[in-house]
Amino acid sequence: MYFKNAITVVSFILLSAGSLVAQVDFNNYSTLLAKGKIPEDFTKLTYDKLKDDLKTGREELRRGQEKVFFEGTNYAIDEILHSGLVVYGDEISTYISEIVDKLLKNDGQLRAKLRFYTIKSNSSNAFSTDQGIVFVTTGLIAQLTSEAQLAYVLAHEISHYTEKHVVATFDWKAKNSRQDSRIEKLSQYSKEKEFDADKIGIRLYNEAGYSEDEIFSTFDVLMYSYLPFDEIAFPQTHFNTNKIYIPKSLFPTKKYEITAVEDYDDENSSHPNIKKRKEAAEKEVGEFSTWGKKTEFLGATRFVNVRNIARFESVRTDILDANYGDAMYSIFLLEKDFPNSIYLKRMKAQIWMNLMLYKSENISNKAVDKTAELEGESATLHFFLKKLSKEALVTMSLRQIYDIHKAYPQDEEINAIFQKFVKDLNEYAKFKSEIYSKKTFSEAATDFMAMKNDSLKGAVKDTTIKSNSKYDRIKNKKNADIAENFDSTKFYLYGIADIITDQEFIDLNNKFKKISEDKEKEKIAYDALSKKEKKAFDKKEAQNVNRLGIKEFIVVEPMVYSYKKGKIDNVKSEKLEADFSEAIEDAANDAGVTTYNIDSRSLTTKGTQGFNERSMLTALLNQIAQEDEVNIFPVDYQYLNLIKSNYGTSKVMFSLVEHEYAPNISFSGVFSSLLIYPVLFLYVPIGFLTGHESELSVLILDLEDGSIENGVNYYFKDSPKKLQLGAHMFDIFKKLSTEPKK
Repeated sequence: MYFKNAITVVSFILLSAGSLVAQVDFNNYSTLLAKGKIPEDFTKLTYDKLKDDLKTGREELRRGQEKVFFEGTNYAIDEILHSGLVVYGDEISTYISEIVDKLLKNDGQLRAKLRFYTIKSNSSNAFSTDQGIVFVTTGLIAQLTSEAQLAYVLAHEISHYTEKHVVATFDWKAKNSRQDSRIEKLSQYSKEKEFDADKIGIRLYNEAGYSEDEIFSTFDVLMYSYLPFDEIAFPQTHFNTNKIYIPKSLFPTKKYEITAVEDYDDENSSHPNIKKRKEAAEKEVGEFSTWGKKTEFLGATRFVNVRNIARFESVRTDILDANYGDAMYSIFLLEKDFPNSIYLKRMKAQIWMNLMLYKSENISNKAVDKTAELEGESATLHFFLKKLSKEALVTMSLRQIYDIHKAYPQDEEINAIFQKFVKDLNEYAKFKSEIYSKKTFSEAATDFMAMKNDSLKGAVKDTTIKSNSKYDRIKNKKNADIAENFDSTKFYLYGIADIITDQEFIDLNNKFKKISEDKEKEKIAYDALSKKEKKAFDKKEAQNVNRLGIKEFIVVEPMVYSYKKGKIDNVKSEKLEADFSEAIEDAANDAGVTTYNIDSRSLTTKGTQGFNERSMLTALLNQIAQEDEVNIFPVDYQYLNLIKSNYGTSKVMFSLVEHEYAPNISFSGVFSSLLIYPVLFLYVPIGFLTGHESELSVLILDLEDGSIENGVNYYFKDSPKKLQLGAHMFDIFKKLSTEPKK
């Protein structure tokens, strides 16, 4: 592994040949998708890959170790490849491939063994495997300043492969660890292996003709890669306009220093610290009499284009991971070069909407860095977002989303975000437009100062006060339009004066306000029922809970995990997954339901389109899982609409089977059975038969809005056989396809 921060990867990409050098339209950006013919790495079953590796073997490993090693690596890699974060044949993958062609121009045999994958992850990382796959993250690409730096990273990782460091590290762990899960960190090498990879990588890098200076700047990327991809001060006036004013008291009064140092304590780290690596690299660099001067062979424009793609991807990734403060700072950086990007406007609207939801649910600490974690220039923005009160953040969100909507009134996605936001505004934030002033902050402050000046000349009667009754005086104290009530700490009350008088907003707000009020009335009416009436009502509702009248489903590849002694049995899980997939298809046919299957077994026929569809649907499921406490907006709204259009349905089915086998046999039970000899022949078989526990879970999502439509669970104390799973799925399909009772 090249970088010290270990990455929990979930996907990678196979490199495709062909040159894609056209400039990307960043004003209308869309997320990276796989392109071209789907490689065998994605279509071949893991079990078959395992069998092939076992035939070949590894002379470095003892026979008993090979199965553990190959099973662990192959299943780990395939889990990553099929996790939804992988692309192949795209602009970044092609760029990486062309750099490797340069590095290995004199070694065609080695070049033919290697495949390269780009991971859509914000972790800055690159690492290789024994199978010849080298992984590079978009997070790493986003941080780099030259092609040469990427070339050095790739040379380093190629060296790990040629020196068989993965196998050597596994063998060392096998001899020095009692743990069975020795594969988990197979790409974390010893300090000695890292120095070796640096040394050999420098030779490859030198032979390619790159500049020696870029080696040392690459180490700087390593050290500061946990920070955003650039360090630019966030102005305290960034959000100020003629419509809203943000007081400086909401921003930090100090700078948050960057704490990274070269000579950190590396005693408990798999990597030597940066200072040691730089010193070792300096010695190795001195061994070469000549060095090239090139930082880019493929051109500076090409590099910047590829890096910008990675930086745009960082925004999407942070939204998927609910890192909204980081995503907003990245947008701030990118808008300096791409002020007219509608993609960034869409992402910004999503961020403000989700921040409002998180704040309303009192979980905003999950989306913004803690004060103790703040470093660098992005700290100003994180501090501000944390400092905002619930009322202030709701107002800021409305202000930002409304302005984006007005700037792009015809954009379908922005309009959908605006509609959902106003709905959530009433359902979650209990928005009350009457508390806001119809004056801007500037107007209210001016009126307040005029009133103070007039009061020095004598009593001034506010003409907005209609009467002097007790009740009118109480109401007047809450009226933000009255000059004497002006409070600069409640700046947000003067931030949406134009919005609360806009008829489009008024109509939309009233619509969702009524829906929210009707729901509240229904809840009050239910609470007023007697126990007997509630029971009757619940029984009637239960009859319709799974009756959705759905006749067509997009069925995403099921997930199956079979455990033995608390650990996943990978081979059994894969075989059971194949049975379950067939059971789903058979059950749907028997129930008269149409299904469109998107799984690894259909990729040979569906190809890249099917691969991309599954990746986008998997990303949606991960986003929902990440933000399970709020009703999210799909980050890939545009592409999900295409999927809905392609299949003619918005209903997507995800399924999971978990099985554990733990025989219910104890030493005391066997001992007791021996005392009554015939009982032994009854006790042991029953113990083995009753050791199975299985659970089948089905989740239905709606692509229209990313909502969870339905969820079904079955629990049974038996092994999950194909016929049994099929029977449960038939029952699920019949219920879901039945029209609800009126």
